[in-house]
Amino acid sequence: MTKSAFENITGAARLLFHNRRIVSLFFLIYFALLGTLLLFIITREATIKDVVVTMATLIVMPALFFLLQAMCITYGDAVNVRQLVSESVAILRRLAIVTIPFILIGVLLYVTLGWVDARFSPPLQGRALLTAVRDGDTWPQIVVSTVRLVLFGIIFPLACIHVWIAVKRQDVRGVLQSIKPILSQAFSLRSVRTYVIGFGFFGILPYVLTAITTPSDRAWLEISLLGARVLLALCLMLVGWVVTVNALQRVSSEVG
Repeated sequence: MTKSAFENITGAARLLFHNRRIVSLFFLIYFALLGTLLLFIITREATIKDVVVTMATLIVMPALFFLLQAMCITYGDAVNVRQLVSESVAILRRLAIVTIPFILIGVLLYVTLGWVDARFSPPLQGRALLTAVRDGDTWPQIVVSTVRLVLFGIIFPLACIHVWIAVKRQDVRGVLQSIKPILSQAFSLRSVRTYVIGFGFFGILPYVLTAITTPSDRAWLEISLLGARVLLALCLMLVGWVVTVNALQRVSSEVG
């Protein structure tokens, strides 16, 4: 079973890097998305121009995000960049519509977990008695953090990916009507194993790269190494995510 998951991931990776233009397009859309996000963060709503920029980024960011996800789903069948863009744009609207319920549920759960964390975490003076993993962490915080990680790191992304895959074959109504078998397939053992392996590449490995330190007597060298690690981590996140989505699509095709 694990071997099959690795085979799906390696097959998806070979398919991705088979066409350099498609790979270049992925990186172009990805870094455009990151650039738009950065622009949104650093823009202050002080002038009319800033407000216009903020509103523009609020439109462009979701469009680029869903275009990237659509490309993840369709690149396996595309023979060139033109076909990839055409097929991705064709399912873009459906992709966004079926994601709205997940966004609403996700926001509700995130707010609820934040309330639970604030409500049941002990006061500061009592935390030393409940320290378990690292200084400052209490058991309630650990439980809430674990639930948050499982929900937003595994359950929601895995469910969204399979719903997106279904959107490629069905319209929105068809996806909503068959949501139970879609989610059942999403949390099957093969699907979860494939996602967990992929998570190591687009989640854990990039985190490790950015967390490690390379101390140096020269500030410019340390900054350069940090920049190189961050850039490599961002690239791994993209490649790992694209490959994982395609590998899950292969699992879905085999099961279906």
